[in-house]
Amino acid sequence: VGSAQEGFPLDGTWRAKAVAADGSERTLVLVMQWDGKQVAGLINPGRNGISFTGGTLEPQGWKFTLNAKDAGGADVRFEGTIGDLGKVDRWVEGQWTEGGRSQTVRFVRE
Repeated sequence: VGSAQEGFPLDGTWRAKAVAADGSERTLVLVMQWDGKQVAGLINPGRNGISFTGGTLEPQGWKFTLNAKDAGGADVRFEGTIGDLGKVDRWVEGQWTEGGRSQTVRFVRE
């Protein structure tokens, strides 16, 4: 059994745990795809999901950044670094900023 060749390092579904404004734990989900120029996708897919385009990956240091607006027009931002790049269950860790709050999160690829 051989392993399938994977595409762009950020393609796929990623999950992280974060703390909501009320102190409860919540799951963040990113579904991302590289179109040859930029990273695009959805944050928390579903009825209240947020679409984003223009995500960037800097191969020097494997730095990833995404910017989006939630339904109310507030900024959502993530800046992180990819780790375990050669593994299927690689991760990207960094600062998630939403609603004026910032916290460190680690997204793991499913």
